[in-house]
Amino acid sequence: MREKPLFLLSLFSAFILWFISFVIKPFNFWAMMTFNAIVLIFFAYLSEEKIIKKNDFQLKNIFIGIISAIILYVIFFIGRKLISFMPGDEEMLSLVYDNDSETPKWLIGALLFFPIGFAEELFWRGFIQKKLSSIYTSFGAVFFSTFLYTALHIPTMNPILILAAAVCGFYWGMLYAFTDSIVLVLFSHMLWDPLIFTIKQIR
Repeated sequence: MREKPLFLLSLFSAFILWFISFVIKPFNFWAMMTFNAIVLIFFAYLSEEKIIKKNDFQLKNIFIGIISAIILYVIFFIGRKLISFMPGDEEMLSLVYDNDSETPKWLIGALLFFPIGFAEELFWRGFIQKKLSSIYTSFGAVFFSTFLYTALHIPTMNPILILAAAVCGFYWGMLYAFTDSIVLVLFSHMLWDPLIFTIKQIR
């Protein structure tokens, strides 16, 4: 499959799948997100980009990834204090945290670690941002990939979720742009997701 059609088809598919998962919600939310993750991994696999390099698996990258996940958590902790004045903030946060609350937390945490967190970084940074960087400058690629990742969440009509997507997209995008390590951002995302959604929620 040629790269440009694959790029556009993958983005279109991601937007459709996220709309179905967050707005229509026909099935269990976490089952849907797991399916979405598998689709994203499939598209990243089909791309001509060599996303994960052998020399990227270094203890340094894994360690920095872990530290960056903690830093992002602290940023969100501070951000929660700053948005506490927003009307309906607790209700918006509940909508983020309480998707299919009957699903066990340990299972949600495991799915967020893999395949969901893994797939989102592999796709949005390893495929989409990397492809955009061949067209634009590094910062331009970060900007446009962040814009797309944020736009993906706009149909939820949840300002907190949209803002969170923008912050995360920019944070991981900049990490990837400066380090050129997909393993680093993979560990950052895969650890941050279960940390903030199941281990220590910020409400």
